[in-house]
Amino acid sequence: MIAPEEIDRVVWAFLDSGADFAANRLPPPFERTTPIGMDCEVCSFQALQQAWQQADQPYQREHVMPYLYDTPGRFKVKIADMDPSLGHLRFTVDTPEDLQVANEVYAAFGGRDDFSLEELLKENDRHPEWQSQVAHVHHKSLFDVDKRAPLAADSKAEAQIAAVTQQELVIPTRNREVRLSCPLCASERVTHFEKVESFGYPIQYFICQDCGFVFQNPQSSQAADPDFYQQTYRRIYQASAEPTPKDLYQQTQRALNQAEWLKSLDYNKFFNILDIGASSGLLLKTFAREFAATVVGVEPGDAYRSIAEANDIPMYASLEALISTKPDRFDLVTLMHVLEHLEHPIQVLTQIREDLLSEGGLLFIEVPNFYAHDSYELAHLSCFTEHTLRELLWQAGFEPVASRKHGMPRSRILPLYLTVLATPYSTSAQKPPKPEKAVRLKRDLGMFKRKVLTRLNPSQAWLPVEGK
Repeated sequence: MIAPEEIDRVVWAFLDSGADFAANRLPPPFERTTPIGMDCEVCSFQALQQAWQQADQPYQREHVMPYLYDTPGRFKVKIADMDPSLGHLRFTVDTPEDLQVANEVYAAFGGRDDFSLEELLKENDRHPEWQSQVAHVHHKSLFDVDKRAPLAADSKAEAQIAAVTQQELVIPTRNREVRLSCPLCASERVTHFEKVESFGYPIQYFICQDCGFVFQNPQSSQAADPDFYQQTYRRIYQASAEPTPKDLYQQTQRALNQAEWLKSLDYNKFFNILDIGASSGLLLKTFAREFAATVVGVEPGDAYRSIAEANDIPMYASLEALISTKPDRFDLVTLMHVLEHLEHPIQVLTQIREDLLSEGGLLFIEVPNFYAHDSYELAHLSCFTEHTLRELLWQAGFEPVASRKHGMPRSRILPLYLTVLATPYSTSAQKPPKPEKAVRLKRDLGMFKRKVLTRLNPSQAWLPVEGK
């Protein structure tokens, strides 16, 4: 029953004070002056983004806003108290008793839902039984979090991971045991690297002691499930299987930026382009226009694939489905933020080289940069550095011809992404991957640099995620 005029009051307090965060109520030890159910919080996008990037406590992430006010001095906070105090009143629905009172409130107003706070308070004075019915109801504290799911569902897998040794790891999975090996060099000398939580799921990253590659165990990862990208991926990441305005804007901006970079390298014409992980087809649509090319896409997500098909872009649900049609070879194959999701990246790149890429064709890849991007995500089976990306390409029979580190369209100054243009080479001289040292130190230094740059120049460090 939150009153629009109360929301306006807090918004104006936020704007007038120049605060990063404003609210009409904060948890104890602050005194409540606002009726329960009228709580309102307002923050800047920049402050919310910083909370998203840096909040690491479960209560901060579940309740969203505590990071903005739980540490004095971190942000400028404005508390818009009510005078006189009405903190003893309750107008919300959390319990059956609350629902009974709500029904009586709306009945008193003849079913209207446009009554003001002033009208509600007057009607409440006429019905003292309303507040007495809910006087015993108590809220959870700020630090209470919901621990029911999905953590409970994954506790067994987490216990299995925790039980394995620090050397040659053996993971029990699907009624059998498999020996964990590095996707880059196939070494079985792997150790635990980082345990994190992503979208409520516990995930474990390992590091290869021989080559320094960081990766998840695909046998215990949700992202290795065959149905994950078709049915689950978009719903977890953006609460919808359908494209969001944010997603479409980011895809469009990324496509334009990639086309501009290719043209800066004097690539102005392609005849036949394939995009693997094509999403809604916006990159293909842009490349078809910019390079006068015929385009084809592969996208496992049904909703996204149908959008591309509606724009007359030929689409396939899998790489196997495309290859089965024996298509003409492509002179450009793109994988934008796809490689980190693959269980067998070398095998997929080798298949592209052998079955899909034309002689002299180009492979165009972009992945998150492990030394600047968060990288730890449920769907990211691999974490790439410049070194490990280059070594993986070599193992698949590709030689990089151009590369860059950049942040567009998310940042002008943070090197969030690694982009590589590569061409096939003879695999007869293939050598084992060269090892990368001090991965942990490089990761820590890179993320520290990102934090410093964000504080020094936040507007350039993080650009708007949607167009205006």
